[in-house]
Amino acid sequence: MSARALRIALVLAAVAVAAWLAVRARPAASEGRVVRQPLFAVDEIPVEQVDRLELERPGAPTLAFVRSADGWSQSTPFAHPADAAAIRMVIDAFASLESTRAVDPASLDAGSRVSLGLDPARARVTVAWPGGSRTVVLGRRTVAGRAWARVDGRTDAASVDAGLHAIALEDDPRQWRSSRLHDAASADVARLELRYGPGPGQQLVIVRSGGAWRSEAPFSTRIDAEAVRGYLDALLRADADAFVADEPSDLAAFGLESPERSVRLRASGDAAPDVGLVEVGVPVAEGAQERFGRIDGRPVVVQLGPRALAALFPPPAFFIDPRGCAAVPADVRRVEFTPPEGSAAVPWTAERSLDAWTLRVGAAADASGSVPADRDRLRRLLAQLCEARAPAIAFQQAPKELVLGTFRLVGTGDRTIAEVRVAREQAGQWALDGLDGVLRVHPAGFDVATDPAAYAGNR
Repeated sequence: MSARALRIALVLAAVAVAAWLAVRARPAASEGRVVRQPLFAVDEIPVEQVDRLELERPGAPTLAFVRSADGWSQSTPFAHPADAAAIRMVIDAFASLESTRAVDPASLDAGSRVSLGLDPARARVTVAWPGGSRTVVLGRRTVAGRAWARVDGRTDAASVDAGLHAIALEDDPRQWRSSRLHDAASADVARLELRYGPGPGQQLVIVRSGGAWRSEAPFSTRIDAEAVRGYLDALLRADADAFVADEPSDLAAFGLESPERSVRLRASGDAAPDVGLVEVGVPVAEGAQERFGRIDGRPVVVQLGPRALAALFPPPAFFIDPRGCAAVPADVRRVEFTPPEGSAAVPWTAERSLDAWTLRVGAAADASGSVPADRDRLRRLLAQLCEARAPAIAFQQAPKELVLGTFRLVGTGDRTIAEVRVAREQAGQWALDGLDGVLRVHPAGFDVATDPAAYAGNR
């Protein structure tokens, strides 16, 4: 073979090898594979260290959120607690962006560049941490869940999954704020003021003193500490449904210039500050259950749904201590029963000495006429007066014609512990009246014995 022929053969062989390598390197169209590449390098964004998030959109105020020792909060355009879970979702979506292809906008014609939607941008999202930050410019949505984006400082525009676009452009970023009605980190609550309506008698005031809760208005009675605790727990879990308006110029349009309803929580102390305030305005639409509201004087109007309103405004009876009195049966040394004036019933007294009881019928002060009393029957009476929880509450005095008499419970030192008036409808319900304008109503089978004969004997 001549030298010329050998050179031609070698060139042809090299071309063939190059063509084969090129075919091997190119993915087959039939495979339909899409190569995804992270938009950011590994550890380029230290997610756990991010302490600032910003969203800029044309025609809307910039939203900025910052993290402090107390958690996340909105700092711009005004201060507002933020939802840490929602903020983390945005940061995770930002850091996990993946690109399937990239183009240099400078290599495209004018029409193609406009179709990217990056100039002007739809939005700019920035995450920052001590010593660094990254900004992603969001462009136009495309098909199959894709969208155009560009990282500030880079030339190429990338086709990325549209998760961050959905969060920043389609969802309402105001929902990144906390929608809780009450701050769980607030001071110890010692006073509750619930306004159910505009009338003077429609405000319920509950205060704590000496470890016990009582209502001050519109009636004065014992309050169930467990009910108050349950109410505060429900309030801590209650959320507004949505943010309606930021920094509205006219609160009257929402019924919040002079709110009909409100819940104010205050701490203990003489100059007790507010630790929680929710004001409730008019319904969002005619016939709607939802109402406009404002939380703790923040410059936003929110929508409160039925669940939030139920948490805010349980019926007043919910708070009432359903027991006939607050006495502890073990502290009672003497029980005195006095029938109403003009009644044919007789007064009687039961007195305890150690674990034995004696019964004296009549109003005589001496104990000469005392007989042994039924210890178990008196134990049941004290349980009825002091421990039984009424299933219903009525805000009224017991009707005089239904009153059977009054029990006076006396402790050591001849100290009156409690007085309970007993009333009964004929063959009907029973009511215990603590002389405070509130009736604890029991069913017909409650059966409080007022006849001394029921307590005679020593069993």
